[in-house]
Amino acid sequence: MHSLPRIKTSQDWNDFIAKNPQIDGSSLLQMRFQCYKDIEEYRKRPLIVYASKFLDTLPNSPNSIDISDVDGFTDLAQALQSYHEVDVLLHSPGGRPDATERIVHILRSKFQQVHFLIPHSAYSAATMLALSGNSITLHPSATLGPIDPQLSGIPARSIKRGFEKVREIIKQEGPEALPAYIPLIEKYSIDLLELCEDSEKLSRSLASEWLLNFMLGGEPRYEKQVEEAVDFFSDYDKHLLHSRPLLISKLKPFKLNIQQADVLLSQLLWEAYILLNGFFGLSNFVKLYESRHGISWGKQFHQSPLPSQ
Repeated sequence: MHSLPRIKTSQDWNDFIAKNPQIDGSSLLQMRFQCYKDIEEYRKRPLIVYASKFLDTLPNSPNSIDISDVDGFTDLAQALQSYHEVDVLLHSPGGRPDATERIVHILRSKFQQVHFLIPHSAYSAATMLALSGNSITLHPSATLGPIDPQLSGIPARSIKRGFEKVREIIKQEGPEALPAYIPLIEKYSIDLLELCEDSEKLSRSLASEWLLNFMLGGEPRYEKQVEEAVDFFSDYDKHLLHSRPLLISKLKPFKLNIQQADVLLSQLLWEAYILLNGFFGLSNFVKLYESRHGISWGKQFHQSPLPSQ
């Protein structure tokens, strides 16, 4: 193979793999790095990539934001010692707010300006991470998501609403209604209710702090604007689904520094996404940390075979 093609569409990728079924990892890395280089040249700043496999993955896959990501982001930041500004290409289903807080600290300790590029999806804590940026740029097909927290895959607001419903019914019907709801009360402890409330407060607090201090320059006059934006992002009762897409058309009223990529950048972001997602599909990797400046590693996940019957 003398030259590697540019992949502009999913059709391009499928055709390329059909013709080159034995393509090796180094060639695929070369293709991704060429795309990263073009993004850097267009944006005039270095690019780091944090991407997870989550659109088509196995149960219990370690693809979410967690404390182990500290290692990857530390590597990515240290590889750019002479830079004070960076783009972060982000593709993630989200994860733990405390781990996200560590990642924001790593980026902000190193870079004065951090800009997020979203080629496809950044949900939950990944949306929170993006809200710590000075700007967010979305591919026309890309989306952010609600930041309401989940506990063991269940929206915290749903758990709280269950308790609130029981409380209201007992208030209306009297103590004699209590026995019918004891199974629900026994399923969720009071400690869990407090954890739900604390998780909601943490998500809102972090998003508010980052939006105000980084995207809006710390100006007190923007506090009301931040409050309204965070209310929207964290309003489970409005969105009804934790994975509800918050497209750019829904975000414009809040006048944040969130914009849609222009034509050329959109093409490059989509190419990067196709190359990353394609690599995930051909390998056991479920998470990648990459930069043309000397970093390319990630995490793999092997599904254990089911025991024979």
